[in-house]
Amino acid sequence: MIEQTFSTGDIGIVLFLVLLEGLLSADNALVLAIMVRHLPRPLQKKALLYGLGGAFVFRLIAILLAQWIIQLWWAQAIGAAYLIYLPLKHFVVHSTKHLEGKKKGGGFWQTVVAVEIADIAFAVDSVLVAVGLVKQPDKLWVIYFGAIIGVILLRFAAGIFVGMLERYPKLDHLAYVIVGWVGVKLAFMAAHNFTGATKQLILGQHIHELNPAVFWSVLGLICLVGGIVAFRDPNRPTAPEQQDSTD
Repeated sequence: MIEQTFSTGDIGIVLFLVLLEGLLSADNALVLAIMVRHLPRPLQKKALLYGLGGAFVFRLIAILLAQWIIQLWWAQAIGAAYLIYLPLKHFVVHSTKHLEGKKKGGGFWQTVVAVEIADIAFAVDSVLVAVGLVKQPDKLWVIYFGAIIGVILLRFAAGIFVGMLERYPKLDHLAYVIVGWVGVKLAFMAAHNFTGATKQLILGQHIHELNPAVFWSVLGLICLVGGIVAFRDPNRPTAPEQQDSTD
């Protein structure tokens, strides 16, 4: 086992990683809350429990395979495709749901499977963020610490977001835009690693990873604008939808 080291400079990295893990955990938790919202309330809690368990397991696996995952462009591409697919599906269904009469959701186990797939994609992205900050083998403890903090934050945030979605239903649009943007970041990383691993160009170009300043600036703008829109329109009734799902 590689001996781990500590220096005072690690404190700043840990604090920054906790901030990033908090943001990613909030995104993950909001998505979990949205994906289980159509279920009856008792099943919501059960599905969330499965989702949080999956998030912990998949993040643990992703940590153990961190150095391997960061080189697998195809795994990153699959995760990116799924994260981009989720918002596209959401907005297409949202724009046509008035033709269907009522909002439809999958059954309990179908929802659990969808939640676990989302967990895998977020676990990959979370670990890639940590590995991007800490590349030295003797600093793996920083990655482990960040992942543990992320799971703890995820545990508390998921329940909070379920309640917030009931009061501010438009938060689901914000969450899916965030998910899509995270998918775009992961897609750039996959394309960058593809061109590096295969020496092949994409459209005649060597693709670079998305600039972190661009990613976080756009993410902040999305949260600001989306939050304003969502919080200006509270208390839209959702009880009928939940009642329908129990019929």
